[in-house]
Amino acid sequence: MSHAGFAGLLAGLALAGAAAAETGTFDLRLGPVRAGTLQYSAEERGGRYAAAGAMRSGGLAGLFLDSSVDAKSRGRVDGNRYRPESFSSATTEDGETEALSFRYSGGTPAVSRDPERRKAPKHAAPAAEQSGTVDPMTAAFAILRDRPADLACDLKIDLYDGRRRADIRLVGGKETPGGGLECSGEYRRVAGFSPKELAEKPVWPFTVVYAAADGAMRVTELRIPTTFGNFRMVRR
Repeated sequence: MSHAGFAGLLAGLALAGAAAAETGTFDLRLGPVRAGTLQYSAEERGGRYAAAGAMRSGGLAGLFLDSSVDAKSRGRVDGNRYRPESFSSATTEDGETEALSFRYSGGTPAVSRDPERRKAPKHAAPAAEQSGTVDPMTAAFAILRDRPADLACDLKIDLYDGRRRADIRLVGGKETPGGGLECSGEYRRVAGFSPKELAEKPVWPFTVVYAAADGAMRVTELRIPTTFGNFRMVRR
């Protein structure tokens, strides 16, 4: 998966009276090389959620790419069904920052950028055609959050990052020693990709590993095979 596509997959906690926020910190690794860190914090109460996350490049990879992503989202949730209402992010690469904002109406995002692009990317998927999708921060929250065992490996969401659309699925959990779960996942390219990208790699498999913790299933690792070795997110 491209850096931009993955950064898009990874992106205001103000729910009055909510319980303590759920948090997580993950080390990012590509093969044996440390690539950075990802942190998130989220709350859910009364059918509403708010989530925020930050990704930073680091380690050996940080010598070649100086990048960061800060994102937040909020919306409604029922089980594993998410309906975002707003999303914002700031992505900085080598000193240049792009701010991205989504506002949803009837499940369809309206997208704004700062600075505005003079011309849309050639194969970009129009925002007006993305009804029912979720934003990158909501997608990251849905995948990484603590879940009851019966919901941990049963996720179907459609991700739109302002340019690309992808289907994300988690299915087929199997028990691991110690009462955990290992789930198989797919990231399927749908729209916003070039014909070459769709022909070469339409589906990216991934694996999510859960451990039993505090009466729920907690993600301890996410693995994505790439041509450069396994990309891994490992919880500290």
